[in-house]
Amino acid sequence: MLHRSELSEAIEHILRLRQAERGVDSSIRVDVAAAREFIEAAVGSTVRPALAAQMLGLSQTALNRWLEKGEIATVLTPRGRREVPLAELVGLLEASRELGVAGASRPLAAVLNTRRAAAEEEIDIDRLLPRRRRGHRTAELHALAYHRLIADRLDDRLVERARRRLADWRTNGRIHPHWAEEWERTLDLPLNRLATAISADTQRARELRQTSPFAGALNEHERKRLVEAVERRASA
Repeated sequence: MLHRSELSEAIEHILRLRQAERGVDSSIRVDVAAAREFIEAAVGSTVRPALAAQMLGLSQTALNRWLEKGEIATVLTPRGRREVPLAELVGLLEASRELGVAGASRPLAAVLNTRRAAAEEEIDIDRLLPRRRRGHRTAELHALAYHRLIADRLDDRLVERARRRLADWRTNGRIHPHWAEEWERTLDLPLNRLATAISADTQRARELRQTSPFAGALNEHERKRLVEAVERRASA
């Protein structure tokens, strides 16, 4: 198990590798991503709030305020502790440091404000979902809206991330072989056809979305906004 100082250093390496992924040729990107994922596995999927506060340059009290407002994601670990997802911390660090370099006086607050405004603007439930139809459960509506939003954003990096997640699930027996093969075929489609496949309102697409490797692609503000909008649509 890594000590706190080692965790901080490992997360800094993750940040550098993420930056490198954006600037290298696609033939090298897979190797860089594999190195990043190796370090992520060593760190674990979540970090304690005290470490998150330290790395974000906040007091524990200040971080707790953001957590209580639901502005920063947390998850309940199997041990019953409330922790910050590693992906959430890394995303906040990247964005706030970019704004800090640009001269923002309170970069984390600016990032969270920007996220909130973008979620309000981008998640147009009338565009993402049809009016409520019989036979659509709330979970199905959520998966449909989620994947239609992902379809709007599809690029090579998102697809590569989904492929790596799918490979990990397959290696660790977390997905049925039939659906792993279905997703492998689907992810090999050109981007425009892949977007259509994951966002279709058909029985096959609904079944496919139940094992989606695109999970975790939204930030906390987008996730909350989407959940709220789908629940309103489902109850209308």
